[in-house]
Amino acid sequence: MQEKNQLTINISSLTIIKVIGIFLIFGFLYLIRDVILVVVVSIILAAALNPLVNYFQRKKIPRIISISVIYLVIFCVIFFIIVLIVPVIFDQINQAVENFPQWKGKVAEMFAIVQQYSNIDNFTSTSKEFLSQDLNKNIVQIGQNIFFRVIDIFGGLVTFIFVLIMIFYLLLEVKAMKKIIQSIVPDKFQSYTLQLFSQVQNKISLWSRGQLILCLSIGLFSYIGLLILGVKYALLLALIAGISECIPYFGPIIGAIPAIFLAFTQSPVTALLVIALYFIIQQLENHILVPKIMGKIVGLNPVLVIIVVLIGGKLYGPIGMLLAIPIATTLFILIKDFFELKKEEDKKQQIIN
Repeated sequence: MQEKNQLTINISSLTIIKVIGIFLIFGFLYLIRDVILVVVVSIILAAALNPLVNYFQRKKIPRIISISVIYLVIFCVIFFIIVLIVPVIFDQINQAVENFPQWKGKVAEMFAIVQQYSNIDNFTSTSKEFLSQDLNKNIVQIGQNIFFRVIDIFGGLVTFIFVLIMIFYLLLEVKAMKKIIQSIVPDKFQSYTLQLFSQVQNKISLWSRGQLILCLSIGLFSYIGLLILGVKYALLLALIAGISECIPYFGPIIGAIPAIFLAFTQSPVTALLVIALYFIIQQLENHILVPKIMGKIVGLNPVLVIIVVLIGGKLYGPIGMLLAIPIATTLFILIKDFFELKKEEDKKQQIIN
């Protein structure tokens, strides 16, 4: 008789403890994921502001005064937005809600015209039903959700204050992160880790400033273009376009949809002009703004960027989509450095052999 081949696997108690420990760590990180998100946001914003603080410091201005001036400017800008821009936006939102029944009627008329000259009866009837029932229901639901969102915003005030305090500390104690790294990283890896941290901080800083310039530029171009075309609620639509610009690839589409819809309620010609406007802005962004402002800051493959943004959106919604790129860039730097170090070690080993 042939002896059966037996495979014996020995698992030590230490291995079991390590596996359990890894699962416990990941479970704990999952439980505090909201705290981690706040910390990540604070680090990214601190990295974005750090070069400005360093600039003032090179001008012999004490670091604490530089940070205080930057905070004062930011608060003044926020106050300006709240006093001058927010009331206009809320007024435009109220007008949009009041005019919704008129838009619904105009869109229904458009579908009726299309139905006369086509054979898509089922599509137009379904669209009318959506406009008359589902969309009304959704608008009411949106109104209710806005109320609860406002409550959430006030509830997040504590988190906002915490972020401001943490950013202030990270900017003030410039060596704080270095001390933390030195306390947890072995001596032989400290120099490399500090160099890597500086590289990541520089990348995030450049990305943050570039993204801010892009958002402001797209918002301004959209506002001017919509005003020229006579589209209603131009400020609100430009704000949506500017904010959505934070989301790579998908942002411009998200920002264009409301503008095209509202323009369509005015006239089909206006809608076509708005489509042309956003197309021109998109081409301007892709061929001039992004190469000039962003350059090769991120250094990620476009397909990988889309995947990362989708994963971020799945995990944390719009905030996740916004933070996906800086986090992915950080991981990309870590992975790239890991393989470069491994390649150098292999070369050294070959020389020794």
